[in-house]
Amino acid sequence: MTEAQIHHRLHRALLRHLPDAARAEPALRSALRQGAEHPGKLIRGRLVLAAACRHGLAPARSAMLACAVEYFHTASLLLDDLPCMDDAAVRRGRPCVHRRHGEATAILAALALINRAYALVGRAFAARSSGERRRATDWLDRTLGVTGLVGGQAWDLAFARTERTAALVSRVAAGKTGALLTLAVQLPALLARPGRVERRALEALCVYWGQLYQIADDFSDLPSGATGSGKTSDRDRRLARPNLVLALGAARAQARYQRLTQQAGRALGELRRAGGERWNYLLPVQAALTRPAAREPEIEHHAA
Repeated sequence: MTEAQIHHRLHRALLRHLPDAARAEPALRSALRQGAEHPGKLIRGRLVLAAACRHGLAPARSAMLACAVEYFHTASLLLDDLPCMDDAAVRRGRPCVHRRHGEATAILAALALINRAYALVGRAFAARSSGERRRATDWLDRTLGVTGLVGGQAWDLAFARTERTAALVSRVAAGKTGALLTLAVQLPALLARPGRVERRALEALCVYWGQLYQIADDFSDLPSGATGSGKTSDRDRRLARPNLVLALGAARAQARYQRLTQQAGRALGELRRAGGERWNYLLPVQAALTRPAAREPEIEHHAA
């Protein structure tokens, strides 16, 4: 399956699995469709789709799992863009949902997407063992709750009142960016029933990838690196929000990026030594995340 076909398949699934928009209030229906009709690069969804299919989940259930992770991500963006959060005007090259439909509708759309995402994860894992279902629930709690995405956003909002250290920037990145990337890796990996060495390597890999992705995104927030990013730029500086490039300077941020690249490569090598070719679908992710850090990575998948 080509890259374009994978993207098209997932795009159609996102529209198909939306909450029952036909019966929704018109503004809410429009807000829900805005995210699904303009879903961005689908980095996480494409990763989940490739992984779930590789580990033996039926194509329809693999698409459900991919849509669930994308819905979680889209919901987080709807909330992140609100005036009480990042106060963004543009997302994916278009006015943010709250700018078009109001803040209340954006919040309700986010809640609807989160609700549907949980339902889709349940349906995707319905035929799996009780242990796998429990571990899937544990990963959802770990990556989306106060120790993950929600907690990372809270630290992001509090950042201006702290000493604004690079260590705290990395902590916020682990919660906000790393959490969803971790979910995209770990949920389908449960299907492979990884051993102890594989689990350890996967967790390390997710930490390194989350930091790599965030550094690339931090570069893209700078005015000089924001061309074509499709979102409001220079927010981090103006709002005193975490940005590793601002905290360390471009040279030191690039050096950290290179160090993380090496660490991620070692973790991926350990994973493949322990589990063999079944983890090869992760190679394109590593290649994309270790490109020059001056722009947000574009991840390709050629097996799904």
